[in-house]
Amino acid sequence: MISTRFTLHSLVTEAHKTIQPYLSEQSISIDATMGNGHDTLFLAKHSHKVYAFDIQAKALDATRIRLQKSNALDKVSLIHAGHETMQQCIKPDEKADAILFNLGYLPHADSAIITQEKNTITALNHALKLLSEKGIISILSYPGHTGGESEMQAIMHWYEQLDSSQFAISIIHSMHEKINSPRLFTLQRS
Repeated sequence: MISTRFTLHSLVTEAHKTIQPYLSEQSISIDATMGNGHDTLFLAKHSHKVYAFDIQAKALDATRIRLQKSNALDKVSLIHAGHETMQQCIKPDEKADAILFNLGYLPHADSAIITQEKNTITALNHALKLLSEKGIISILSYPGHTGGESEMQAIMHWYEQLDSSQFAISIIHSMHEKINSPRLFTLQRS
């Protein structure tokens, strides 16, 4: 089942609001693209353990500092690798209640270093295998930068291939959306 809705909140805030009910003090969660650590910190505050991935050392450094300031570093494994490696880095018996993708590029860094469509689709396939029975995947996609539109189209094609009896898919738009505005996709097991 695919549904569409709109929000007045930023899509990052909406992603957090949407996944928070799936998290508990026992939860394992995954930040597939840690960036500057905002999502990683959110997950750490609401989970038992977080695995956070990024290919840029600058992202790991920024996230480590953010987590240390909030005394949350002990809950997080910072992994200097692309999200397409998550299945190799997480034990198969560890199932995640929430997996968060915030795609695009690292803010205030080299905007030419972006998430790659092929790696993102590989990571999403791994995420399905690592997702708990009642888990949720959140994907924030940015079509307004070079490579972003094709990545978003690949994500849409990917979820359209899923068995609609197994997943409830939501597409969340901003009430202030423009042609190149970000889109938030959530997938929940039915």
